Amino acid sequence: MKQLKIYFTSDVHGYVYPTDYLDESMKNIGLLNCINQYEKDGNTLIIDGGDTIQGSPFTNYLSSKMLVKHPMADIMNAAGYDYVTFGNHEFNYGYEYLKSYLNHLNGKCLCTNIKDTTEGIHVLPYDIKVMENGLTVGIIGFTTDFITRWERPSNIENFLIEDVYISIEKVFDTVKQQVDIVIGIYHGGFEYDLATNQKLSDSKENIAYKICKDFDFDILLTGHQHMPVEGQSLYGTYVAQTPHNGTRFIELMMEYNEATREKSFASSLKEANLPPKQEIYDEYLPLEEDVQRWLDTPVGHLSKALIPDSHLTMALQGSSLANFINQIQLEASGADIACTSFANVIKGFNENVTVRDILATYPYPNTLVVLRVTKGILKKALERCASYFDYKDGDITISTSFLKPKVEHYNYDYFSNLEYTFDLKKDIGNRVTSIRYQGKEITNEDTLSLVMNNYRASGAGGYEFYSECEVAKEILTEMPEVIIDYFKKHSYVNVDENRYIQVMHS
Repeated sequence: MKQLKIYFTSDVHGYVYPTDYLDESMKNIGLLNCINQYEKDGNTLIIDGGDTIQGSPFTNYLSSKMLVKHPMADIMNAAGYDYVTFGNHEFNYGYEYLKSYLNHLNGKCLCTNIKDTTEGIHVLPYDIKVMENGLTVGIIGFTTDFITRWERPSNIENFLIEDVYISIEKVFDTVKQQVDIVIGIYHGGFEYDLATNQKLSDSKENIAYKICKDFDFDILLTGHQHMPVEGQSLYGTYVAQTPHNGTRFIELMMEYNEATREKSFASSLKEANLPPKQEIYDEYLPLEEDVQRWLDTPVGHLSKALIPDSHLTMALQGSSLANFINQIQLEASGADIACTSFANVIKGFNENVTVRDILATYPYPNTLVVLRVTKGILKKALERCASYFDYKDGDITISTSFLKPKVEHYNYDYFSNLEYTFDLKKDIGNRVTSIRYQGKEITNEDTLSLVMNNYRASGAGGYEFYSECEVAKEILTEMPEVIIDYFKKHSYVNVDENRYIQVMHS
């Protein structure tokens, strides 16, 4: 009987130190709290599923530095990581930033469907490793090909990104014939509910269910959806996934009977508990302290604090916080109307605003795009927003389509400079009853300029129709910097407290 132990992280999003950066207190979060629990020997693999170097104030701070070696490489080397794959957010800060991470890893980057055409970053489609006990393991990496829809072209110009399913087909049999165990590392998730087997999406963004059905992987380690999957069998493949931001990691044990070729699996989600790994904690503590000082830098003042309410309340009643983001987008772009969305967890702004408030409220490195939109496009967009609500027997809740398989509050958009009405008593797809601009119902002949982030402009999140619109302007400055620049021009800001949405339900 041969054993294999795996430690797996995914979607760490740059959360290294034990803090969520909402304040300076230490919490059970972050990669340093995870890796301090690893116990590695010759029959252990340590693997990461991507979205590793973007998403926290720590990595946002690093993105403006000319890095030779990314601290994340040192941290993962100290932990003994053997393999990583690309996440879609790995490309957000450009090629040199990514290279400063991957080219200093001791572990290997595996990805069947992404190739560096300049060969500046060494990427393999798979690797075969013989463990100390003689077990032969094949490891194949792959990631969602929707990167080409979301990422700025300049950030991926050195890469050839192919269809993920076809790329697996090219190598799977070759690997399978040489090994005892085949492991897939997939930066992607499930298109079906794992409990009910109900189909959740027709999109090819996440196809882990199809991969398990069509390929004979022994283990498929998944990510991207930030969904806790402690471990279960799916079409004979053992699947697992971690939540995001380094809050938990997978510890997986496998036993292999050489005589019968039978395999058994058991895994658990381990908490990222204090204390952190001390040597690395101390090594990069001066950098972390620089980040914390930077976060507390004052940038300006608001006429009122903008503290978020529940996502449901804000979606129903409108949000001055969303108005404020739109206010900034409108000035930066000169567009007629604006839309924005919120991350699943947001801090909001105190009256005296700091960099911490901005990055904890708008954590994405989005840029801005201005589209030419018609009434028809706006109707589709608003109907998508109206589908956020479930209405039954007088009760309004958030639709499960925005909660499963992944929580997606960020796919509900808030509009400014546009007055609109939803009637929740009507069927989904027919809930928008009024769209007014400058006090008048818009007509089929009207065309407006609409500013939004580049993620939404790509058609992501159920807004595919935006990809058909004419692009009037692009602003390639990242939104956190746009917000900071706004405060440089307006040291005291009067907040837009208009209510642009009306929701009827009785």
